[in-house]
Amino acid sequence: MAQIAEDVRRVLSAVNIRGNEVQIIGHLDRKLYLAVNKVLSQIGGKWNRKAKAHVFDTDPTDRLNAVIESGMLDPKIKTGYFPTPAVIVDKMIALADLNRDHLILEPSAGQGHISDEICRRLGLHPHEIIVCETLAENKHILQEKGYTPEGLEFLSYVEEMIRVDGEFDRIVMNPPFERQEDIDHVTAAYGLLAPGGILVTIMSAGVTFRENNKTLQFRENIMEPHSTYLEHLPSGAFSESGTMVNTILLRLQK
Repeated sequence: MAQIAEDVRRVLSAVNIRGNEVQIIGHLDRKLYLAVNKVLSQIGGKWNRKAKAHVFDTDPTDRLNAVIESGMLDPKIKTGYFPTPAVIVDKMIALADLNRDHLILEPSAGQGHISDEICRRLGLHPHEIIVCETLAENKHILQEKGYTPEGLEFLSYVEEMIRVDGEFDRIVMNPPFERQEDIDHVTAAYGLLAPGGILVTIMSAGVTFRENNKTLQFRENIMEPHSTYLEHLPSGAFSESGTMVNTILLRLQK
């Protein structure tokens, strides 16, 4: 797998996608342009002078996001459920500074890797943690463990959670990364925190360098003013879970 240079990733993170077309923003020197053009060509884009863009046969968003997030030309990233490795769960729980009296939420619980360890360490029963999960197989596993997972997708359930549960003292999460959904999920979850509450999350490392509006607004409004810890996790930290996306560990406090 060929690695993509950081300056190329930055350019790719700021392109304009119009349907099947990718338009490079700004003027690049020849060396950088050729490097960007090479990546776009190798993932299926063909330069079209009339359109002034690289044209793909289908929507290139997923292919483009894959190489931006992983930094690899052939990342073979699958979408969906990526369980959190135990060593990262340990770090997340330590950062969350949990105790039994906290109202705790895991918005994308998967099969319960994070919540299981929280319950074990605090002596909680699974029904004492609020969890959300949409995949039927994972939801069934959670139910067998004693959790009562909300079946709605987390972003659809935010307003209901405020009404029923109020604000959360602690939120620990490993959200989906596809199409920068991690930004949407973390932003929504941060809004559920009680004053002084702590949110600990895994995110794509793209939030630290991408230059599109969505990322810039997240950094300006959420990450930079409220971050109390940021760690770039080792390359391949989630390889055992089936993805090579580069990730960070982030703690936010309200």
